[in-house]
Amino acid sequence: MSYRGLAWLLAVVCLGACDRSPEAVPSAPASTSATQTPRKAPLSPDMVSAVSGSKGSVAVDLKFALLSRPEPGRPLDIDLAIIPTDDAATIRVIVQNTDGITITGGQEVTIPKGAEPGVPFNHRVTIVPARDGVFSLSAVALIDTDRSSVTRTFAIPVIVGEGITPGELAPANPTANPN
Repeated sequence: MSYRGLAWLLAVVCLGACDRSPEAVPSAPASTSATQTPRKAPLSPDMVSAVSGSKGSVAVDLKFALLSRPEPGRPLDIDLAIIPTDDAATIRVIVQNTDGITITGGQEVTIPKGAEPGVPFNHRVTIVPARDGVFSLSAVALIDTDRSSVTRTFAIPVIVGEGITPGELAPANPTANPN
């Protein structure tokens, strides 16, 4: 499978793993500064779950919403809802870019120990995609308690512009004889 085919498959799998919360209500815009305390607010109905490879119980869940259609060269705001599940944990989330995307604001946020489990903290990240394509931001949650320190990595898929067209997925030389 080609690199682009793998990227397309990753995007489809990531988006397929997302869920919507029908009981959620819209929230106000979130803070973009890593030095400010994140705001508690209800989840927006546009939020979907970020995908994590971790299956064990960890002290955080992450949802996100793209606030506009991703276009090359245009800033894009992404709202994150960081949902602690353990009030004994301090949670630091760091968003990491990939080739083709620049993070221009909100790269880090910290949820202090004592946060109410299940109550989301909203945070806004701003990115600028460089070109059309399928990309995946990583949100790494560093979770510290008195008993342990663990990390959990979440994938946030971003399809920019046309993404990957069917022509880009075609074999390089379709007329070549495989024999």
